[in-house]
Amino acid sequence: MKQLLLLLICLLCINFLLLHAQSDTISPKIPIVTSDSVLPKRVYEKQTLYPNGRLEIGALALATKYFGEYTDHNVGQVFGATTRYMMPFFPELGFGVRLTNGYLKYDRRNKERFGIDWERQFPAADFPNAATTGVIRETKVTAFEPLLFLNLFPRQRLNYYLFAGYSILLFTPQDIADDPLNGSGTRKHYPFYKDIDGSTVHLIGGLGIDYYITRNISIGVQAAYRYMKTDILDGYAQIIGVDTPTNPDGYAEMGFKLSYYLFGSSDTDGDGLSDDEESKLGTNPYSNDTDGDTISDYDEIYLYKTDPFSIDTDKDILTDSKEILVYGSNPTIIDTDSDGISDADEVLLYKTSPRLKDTDADSITDAVEIQNGSNPNSADSDSDSVPDNTDRCPNTFGFLENNGCPIQPQNIIIRDTITQTREVVRTIEKGQSYTPYGINFKRGKSDIEIESEPILDDVAKWLRENPSFVVEVRGHTDSEGAEAANVVLSKNRAESVRSYLVRQGIDPTRLSAKGLGKSKPVSDNSSLKGKAQNRRIEFYVKNK
Repeated sequence: MKQLLLLLICLLCINFLLLHAQSDTISPKIPIVTSDSVLPKRVYEKQTLYPNGRLEIGALALATKYFGEYTDHNVGQVFGATTRYMMPFFPELGFGVRLTNGYLKYDRRNKERFGIDWERQFPAADFPNAATTGVIRETKVTAFEPLLFLNLFPRQRLNYYLFAGYSILLFTPQDIADDPLNGSGTRKHYPFYKDIDGSTVHLIGGLGIDYYITRNISIGVQAAYRYMKTDILDGYAQIIGVDTPTNPDGYAEMGFKLSYYLFGSSDTDGDGLSDDEESKLGTNPYSNDTDGDTISDYDEIYLYKTDPFSIDTDKDILTDSKEILVYGSNPTIIDTDSDGISDADEVLLYKTSPRLKDTDADSITDAVEIQNGSNPNSADSDSDSVPDNTDRCPNTFGFLENNGCPIQPQNIIIRDTITQTREVVRTIEKGQSYTPYGINFKRGKSDIEIESEPILDDVAKWLRENPSFVVEVRGHTDSEGAEAANVVLSKNRAESVRSYLVRQGIDPTRLSAKGLGKSKPVSDNSSLKGKAQNRRIEFYVKNK
């Protein structure tokens, strides 16, 4: 029995700690969803308990376990009734009474351990069979107990509670009841026993669990232990006739409870908050959603911890309703995932998940990807099949064998110095062209990659040092895609290069742009390397 009590206490403590820990987290009942998911309108089980001012009337069926000189594995039982009134404005606190009646059971066969005390109490002449027959004995018990209750979760369907108080106990041990009277009217073997000795007032403490089947009916379990100061609960004292606390008896109870609830405040708007609670909180008792954000007042106060008077508790532009039901973010803080990007920016600007620091799970946080210009929603921003976290050129289409960077022809200098550029163009005549490889663009776009700018700076310097040159900037693509689209793309890329050179101080009248698409390949488009060579910018000298 002790082991069962300890197990029940441990389970209650563990559950309490878990629930308490959950209540301190962001919002444990908000499911984890992807950024494009939509949560159901209800993500919890609706509560309708509002326990304020309620009166519990319950029936008890409990097993009893005696602790004393005869301690063994025998179990008795008691039945009874209990009441509990929950305070109107603080249902965590309650008071009530218990009334129980039944018996304890124990085995007195092991008399040898008691020595002379046993012989004096059960002399062989009067009790010839005391050690062999009738050894299972009982003590009748009747208890009345005023109690104070501490309800840990009174508004939840599963409520844990503690209680403590005083017990007024009347008990009658079987050995004393069966002992014959002597001529003076006292018990023959209990000469010092008086009727008043069959009662005691002592402390009682316990704990329990209630599960509400409906708002008005609950089932539960309950356990209690009595701290007593009597040694004759079992009819045996180690010093006959002396009732002292040197070796007190006691007993514990554990069993089931069935309860019905009366009274309680009304709930006019049916939001789970009683009218009394709404009056205290200031919310509208005639509307279940005071601020009109589609989240009930009960949910805002007890489930999500949001402000029932504001549609946007954390003032981040996203309404509480959107954060809870659509995005799964925390409506009480601006940055749910603490990544340095507000929930509003993640949802509205970057389309990332406000709950995840790394939306695309590529080991690079959203904040770093946004700062670097890569796509935080894709583990492969440039769609080159090389993940961003291993791609040395995450914004430029490249190849695995080159660590995600474009493959450049080995027989052509990728980036000439200005001295080398002069050597290359020294012999260029009218009608000839110069193609510096390494001028790259974002995939499918005409945006120049930042790593290509030093090459174009060299070209601009070359043009400034050769003011007589009139150059046509020609764009070329590989064979992928439709011909018309490639012509447009190559023309736009040529225009981007022309605009860059103009920004570097080159006279725009010296530059023109033309898109040739895939019509002028310089290598075989059947290989990746050949395609890389065909995607190029050519500077054609029209005049010198």
